[in-house]
Amino acid sequence: MAAAFGALVLAACSPEPDGPAAPSGPHGLLPPGAEGIDLSHHNGLVDWARLGTEPFSFAYLKATEGSDHIDQEFQANWRAATRLGWRVGAYHFFLLCREGASQAENFIRQVEVRPGTLPPAVDLEQAHNCKPRGGREATLDEIRVFLEAVEVEYGAVPVIYTTPAFHAEWIAGEGFERHPLWIRSLDGPPQGDYAIWQYSMKGKAAGVEGPVDLNRAAD
Repeated sequence: MAAAFGALVLAACSPEPDGPAAPSGPHGLLPPGAEGIDLSHHNGLVDWARLGTEPFSFAYLKATEGSDHIDQEFQANWRAATRLGWRVGAYHFFLLCREGASQAENFIRQVEVRPGTLPPAVDLEQAHNCKPRGGREATLDEIRVFLEAVEVEYGAVPVIYTTPAFHAEWIAGEGFERHPLWIRSLDGPPQGDYAIWQYSMKGKAAGVEGPVDLNRAAD
């Protein structure tokens, strides 16, 4: 859900925070066991004053989906999370039926480059997705195109968010090993190496109505 990620990483339109101390986890991404949250417009308007009382230190925020969709809450959520001093990153929901280049362009248009933030992430899963236009190899090539374009733009190795099933079917053994993994595993810690574990999709957090995704950095 990996090595050090370089000096330039991802950010959006907001003042640069002082930020917490440099991460010391096994992936150089976050401190071991750090708690975090991920949000999109599906979570509605967030009461950030209340959310700031929770023991979170990082957030991934949905920025884009496919070739043209922009998350309407992304910029506001980014500014609010940054003001809290959290480590903040943006993610893109990758549509399997769209070209990787156009999806990368959509993401890059919305997310600026500044130091001190989390690497960009790409959400790769079957749920709510569309059927691949081509065969397996053509689809994998489009994913690679997206990852390469984003890495060049931000100077950071993108994180791959995925599920164990999607990882086994599409990611394992296909040359993505250097990308830190952010794994959704609701029945316990993921098997194998990972950077972030999404352990709940039905969490509760002050300031957010309804269920919310909860995450923990690897120990």
